[in-house]
Amino acid sequence: MAVIRGLIAASLDGYVADPDGSVEALAPFVSVDHGYQRFIEQVGTVVMGRRTYDLIPSLGVGWPYAGKRALVLTSGRGSSVREKTRFWTDGLTALVDYLRDLDDGDVWVVGGGRLMAGMIEAGALDRLELLVAPVLLGEGRSLFPKASPGLRGMRLNGVEALERGVVLLD
Repeated sequence: MAVIRGLIAASLDGYVADPDGSVEALAPFVSVDHGYQRFIEQVGTVVMGRRTYDLIPSLGVGWPYAGKRALVLTSGRGSSVREKTRFWTDGLTALVDYLRDLDDGDVWVVGGGRLMAGMIEAGALDRLELLVAPVLLGEGRSLFPKASPGLRGMRLNGVEALERGVVLLD
């Protein structure tokens, strides 16, 4: 049975992107070593929302999940030209059931905030690692939607200070 994990970066005031969806403000912290290599080696499947999927080409890094199964949760139509990537339109509950049956590594819920909160509210997220960058955006796309009552039951397991003022909450 797969372990469903979240790993996401946010500003100190809780935003994952500016109002236009750009993550440029967080870019100066992308080189901070937070154990990504160890993390990604444990992952067999990545899951993301459609906005996150559509944002990836603008980052200029190519497809960062080569060799991993990728599922894009969306309510719209679409198809992927990437190998091992599938658009999932059957809803969150069916997705969680599918993910739980996987046995080829952990599942990484890449983002965004709505998907992450939905996974938590559904009781599906087993672990969340949050990288907090020392920058204030003031506005933008929130890490979690304002009305997320299921988020109250989380437990902090550890805090690690990293380079450049970044903090890893686990």
